[in-house]
Amino acid sequence: MKNLKRVILILFSVVTLGTAASGGYAVMQARSQYYGVCSKLGGFPGFLQQAGLLQTGTCVSKPGGTLCSAGSTCTVNSKAGHCYNTAKPGGTPICTCVANTSPLF
Repeated sequence: MKNLKRVILILFSVVTLGTAASGGYAVMQARSQYYGVCSKLGGFPGFLQQAGLLQTGTCVSKPGGTLCSAGSTCTVNSKAGHCYNTAKPGGTPICTCVANTSPLF
């Protein structure tokens, strides 16, 4: 009986840790894919955006849509950048502020 309780406790711990790890991975993936987004998102990324877990940019979307004036200046996470209309392959375009990067040399 004592061994059965131990096995159940170990299985419960493994399932709990696995669930927490996969949830954390999903949040990290969404944050990397939607960094600097200016458009309003839907689904799980939209939930993270409303919760303030995604860094949003200051681009202004065109009225009634998710597209913006590409090339205009913006800021994301206190970094200067430019607005671009980006999309995943086969996905809907969204307005994103892409931070300027310095050359590596």
